[in-house]
Amino acid sequence: MQDIKKKIYLIGIGPGDPKYLTVEAIETIKRLNTFLIPVKKGRKEELTKIRKKIIEYCRTDKNFQIIELPFPERKKAHPYENSVKEWRNKKAEMILDVIQDIDEAGLLIWGDPSLYDGHIDIVKEVQKHIPLEVEIIPGISSINVLAAKHKISLNRIGGSVFITTPRGLRKIKEISHNTIVFLDNYETFRLFKEKDLKIYWGAYLGTEKEVLFSGNLRDCLEQLVKLRRQLKKENGWIMELYLLANE
Repeated sequence: MQDIKKKIYLIGIGPGDPKYLTVEAIETIKRLNTFLIPVKKGRKEELTKIRKKIIEYCRTDKNFQIIELPFPERKKAHPYENSVKEWRNKKAEMILDVIQDIDEAGLLIWGDPSLYDGHIDIVKEVQKHIPLEVEIIPGISSINVLAAKHKISLNRIGGSVFITTPRGLRKIKEISHNTIVFLDNYETFRLFKEKDLKIYWGAYLGTEKEVLFSGNLRDCLEQLVKLRRQLKKENGWIMELYLLANE
């Protein structure tokens, strides 16, 4: 078996502010010489700049290189699972191409690599083609930041926390557990406007654009819809999550 000479670090960088970096993440960034950064275009270019700022925050020297990866946008096609797999395979091909000439590199992952992110599976696809060691550096999730900023606990006494997507939320008839939802571009929370629920919502958490909102869903729904649409129009994109809770 060929010796593994290449290594990639999936570094969780939290929701965007350097203060949410873990000590392990900082130490890893300080040690590495090469970083892979997904390139965002248009108004989302800010997400690329934030990653670069995080590297510069950890590195006072300039003895490192940044390789930009122009990952494609995912095509909205059906079936959904197939379109995601195709999208991830294209990312794997790009990583495979650049890793050929690198001994080790860090790939900066928004939030935590193991939560609502596909890069672990993407790197496993790369491993099918070359010997590659992978190390995961956990990050602080925006879920933790959401709870901290709203000064709440994620679960009730003896209760569970359910984490899902808008696609998964549409399959639920009743909110029986505190439910966290990522990136709800479909405003799926509207399906529960007649329920007695509290919503704790946050957008752009951990950045200068951070916005928090909370209230009884049936009373504040239209206000929230107006707010998130306004923010998305102003910024050209929105990164959000929320907690639905029975209270």
